[in-house]
This record gives sequence, structure tokens and C-alpha cells, in this order.
Amino acid sequence: MKRRLAPCPVDKMLDVVPWYKGLPELERHLVRSELRMVSLAAGEYLFRAGSRSPGWYGMVEGLVKWTSRGVDGRSLSLAGFSTGSWFGEATMIRREPFEYEVVALRPSRVVILPRDTCERLWNNNIEFTKALMAHLAQRVDWLMASYTGNVLLDVDTTVARAVAAQVDAEQHSGTNGRLKISQEEIASLCGVSRQRCNAALTQLARAGVLQTHYGGMTILDRDALYKFAKINRKPLTHV
Repeated sequence: MKRRLAPCPVDKMLDVVPWYKGLPELERHLVRSELRMVSLAAGEYLFRAGSRSPGWYGMVEGLVKWTSRGVDGRSLSLAGFSTGSWFGEATMIRREPFEYEVVALRPSRVVILPRDTCERLWNNNIEFTKALMAHLAQRVDWLMASYTGNVLLDVDTTVARAVAAQVDAEQHSGTNGRLKISQEEIASLCGVSRQRCNAALTQLARAGVLQTHYGGMTILDRDALYKFAKINRKPLTHV
């Protein structure tokens, strides 16, 4: 019996990206050849504030945190990006330096779709342009909700929102609600202590929303999760 070769992680990720699957076959092959892979160790920065954008970033595997750092050295956690997420589009389009930083919370692999490739696509493929614009609009909505959460919401709601964001990011990945994210990583994304995060997750578990297990958690009731997160609709989807 011949052993089946495991699918390439990049191809596996691209296979669930709607805008990529909607490209003509020849364009898909060209885009695939132009992607550049970056591997990160836990704690390694993908980029820091002030660096220039080489293109659009896509998460192949792992988990990275998007943070903004103030002049006093304090940092604010803005989001976590996991498998299937795309980010950095606004800075790429504006051709401005990054005003934030992204650091890996675990060993991660990220692909970069060069800006020249993106420009060719948005100039010649209306479906890609629509997908990018929809992504930008959803990002703005999500940032507004995130700002509200950081200013007005309590820790329990903030933790629920962080979990909901990971569910949403992986909705096309075939995980069926099973998230490979630790309680420590959720705490880091929320900017709270691990103990306080655990208390919030325990509350969600007791309510039948999720079940925690070694190396992650399983979402049992997505609608209830969004209710605890005080979200009337799904947060940002990757397109």
C-alpha cells in the first residue's frame, strides 16, 4: 500500500479561502507561486511598528497576537489571528508604516501575498476586489466593537468575545467548533491574568457554552457564546 502524502499546509489553508477559490485556475496557480512563507517561533515578531508592509498576510497555522503599544510602553491587545485569517490589508493599501505589531504566541507559519500581486488582482478581478472591500468593512466593524469592549465591557464578556473571534476565524477550517487554543493564549489576547481568564471560561463551561480540554476547547453552543459575548452578529470573517 502506498502511503498518501499529507496535503501541503498552504494548499490546505488556501482550499478554504473563498476569494482564492473564486479565481480562474491559471490565476490561482500564479498566486500560489507568488506566496512567500514566513516561519515564526513563539515570542518572535512578524513585524513591529514602523516597518513597511510587503503585502497581505495569511495565517497557515499557529496563533499570532495583534497589539498596539503606547509611548509609556504599555500595550493593548487588539486581536488574535489563527489559521485561515488574513490581516494587514489597510496598511498595505495605504502604503504607510505599520502602527502596531504582531507577535507569535506559539510556533506559527504565515504566508505573504505580495502587494504587487494584490494590486494586479484588485485591478483585474472584480470578485477579489469585492472580497477585499468586504474584508475591510468587516474589519472596521470589528474594530469598533473591539474598542467598545475595551472601554465598556467586563472581563467575562471580553473573554467570551475573544473565544467568539477564534470560532469565527476558523469557521471555514473544518474544525467543527474544536479550537486549538489554550487558556493562557486566550488570557494573553484579552490582556488579563490567566486566573481571571480561567474563571470566565469556567462560567462559560458551566453554562454549557463550551468544554475545555487539554490543548484547547470545544464550542458546544455557538449562539449562546455570542449571547455571552454581547454580539448580535458574527464578528470578523476572513474572506
